Amino acid sequence: MADHNPAETGIMIDAATTVDRDDAIWIEPHDDGFDVWVHIARVADHVTTGGRADTEARRRVHTKYRPEHTRHMLPAPVVEAASLEPGRDNDTFAVHLRLDHAGQILSADLGPGRLTTSWILTHGEAATAANDPAHPLHGTLALALRFAQTMLAARRNAGALAFYDLLSGFATNEEGQLVRLDSAERNSGYIIVQEFMIAANAQIAAWAVREDLPILFRNHRLAAVAGDPAELRAELESIAASGDGTAFEMLRTRMRMVARAATYGPTVHGHHGLQLPAYTHATSPIRRYPDLVVQRILLAAALGRPSPYPAEELDAIAAHVNERVEEERRAKAEYFKQKAHEQTARHAEAADFTALPYKQYARVLQFAVERGETPAGLAEDTARRLAARELQLREFASVYLYGRGEFEPLRERMNRLLADEPQQAQSIVNVYLQDRLGGPVSNETNVLWTVEDEPAFEGPLFSAQVSIRYNGEQVDSPKRLQRNKKEARNQAALALVAQLAGLPDPSTDAAAKPRVEGPKRLLVDASVNPAEAVQIYAARGVVKPLTWDFSVDGPSHERTFTCRAEGWMPASEEHVAAEGKGPTKQVAKTNAALELRVHIETALALGEAGRRAEA
Repeated sequence: MADHNPAETGIMIDAATTVDRDDAIWIEPHDDGFDVWVHIARVADHVTTGGRADTEARRRVHTKYRPEHTRHMLPAPVVEAASLEPGRDNDTFAVHLRLDHAGQILSADLGPGRLTTSWILTHGEAATAANDPAHPLHGTLALALRFAQTMLAARRNAGALAFYDLLSGFATNEEGQLVRLDSAERNSGYIIVQEFMIAANAQIAAWAVREDLPILFRNHRLAAVAGDPAELRAELESIAASGDGTAFEMLRTRMRMVARAATYGPTVHGHHGLQLPAYTHATSPIRRYPDLVVQRILLAAALGRPSPYPAEELDAIAAHVNERVEEERRAKAEYFKQKAHEQTARHAEAADFTALPYKQYARVLQFAVERGETPAGLAEDTARRLAARELQLREFASVYLYGRGEFEPLRERMNRLLADEPQQAQSIVNVYLQDRLGGPVSNETNVLWTVEDEPAFEGPLFSAQVSIRYNGEQVDSPKRLQRNKKEARNQAALALVAQLAGLPDPSTDAAAKPRVEGPKRLLVDASVNPAEAVQIYAARGVVKPLTWDFSVDGPSHERTFTCRAEGWMPASEEHVAAEGKGPTKQVAKTNAALELRVHIETALALGEAGRRAEA
């Protein structure tokens, strides 16, 4: 494409129904990296600050898209005049980034721009072009996809909760919540647009910070109980790969419960969902009022003029937008809750449950369980879905814990299933607690585990007991004995959920044989791996109590774990300790166990010899 100026060229990638096009992208190779341009429609030229259109846009906050109609933030003539259109020269606000091959920003230039050569593509058409060498825009879009993947990988390495599963249609949004994509967005074209816009918004925010220029920053904080975003993403990817629908829905529910809404403000607090030190919204000024405000500030700065918004007005705008968005969120939740309730009542009366999509079936089931009234055929359909492995965790738990009447035979069957799959019991404990707490469960205050070695039995043998606390109450499970800690925890949780459901306890203990003291070989066979050998010594009472403590240092993409293992040897009255390091907890634990085993076995050998070895 020899006759184009890359700084004035762009591709608009939108849904097929889009009429308000406010961004375009372009990319070209440069030495060992990329030159990237993001053009943003210069809406500020068409909307006078404080005028009627601006006042109404501020009141509306953003464009609302509904299946039956679209309620634009700006009047139709303004939308038409401000939108980017092929075949005409478009005034823009341009972001020009120069990056190396790893996605590191080498320079960022912001200011007024022009878009004179452009094309319109849908997400699907962009994805096709990126993979079709015969397409005239193939080279650009293939490079754009490579850039998007590079930026996505860099954010993931920094610990961002960034996930796209185009097959299932799930992706994470900026706030770390799982959202379902429209069928037209389940392709690489969607990823291209998302990553280009995130890169532009992040660099605009970084530029404003460097210039000490107050704009409307987009700030986001994770809940304290949310966990490490990188670990959540790894868990999400593992579940997506396994195809475990029950586990996927459980994690989706958990992420929704711990997510916090992002807010606008004139000061920077970072964006934890994206793992960016500063972020803003600036790429959709036709559709979002904060983007229009930010554009006005940026244009003024680029022209050497003072900001059109004094500090107190910027504060007021942020407060207004945050309040309106929260009001809409609550109103939307209440509206859909009421509509769902009405629809559920109709479905419950229809009695044709096999034809219901799962989401509607789940609402009917929850409705019936809460009311204690089971419509004819619902229990049978639930049994059918259970047999077909369609029943998801939330619905399984509701029937198991609270189902009565016609659900009783099914609950007994579920109890037998849990006996075969006890690892599911801990998830049901969490569902029970979420119901009681009405919100997130804390593993520090609501779920308390006691897991101990049992040296009085031939081992290794471990005991586990779980207690749950909520609203001033505490419920304890019986103690369960198993050959490893994980299975002991599973059986204790299984006993607890059966107790909570009022069903027979299907949990079991491993066969336990009391330890008979007498002459025996002290040293564990050398072929046993170090961590297991140290656990065996602990189970025999050679060292107690045995503790493992972990710490982590370094950036999220290059973490180093340290494991410190220590204990007391009663026979020799010695304290033994060791430390190991590694890129994962398991490697660090193995290295610590290797050293600790030497200390233990040296002390045992000295005990047998009756004296210390010479140096």
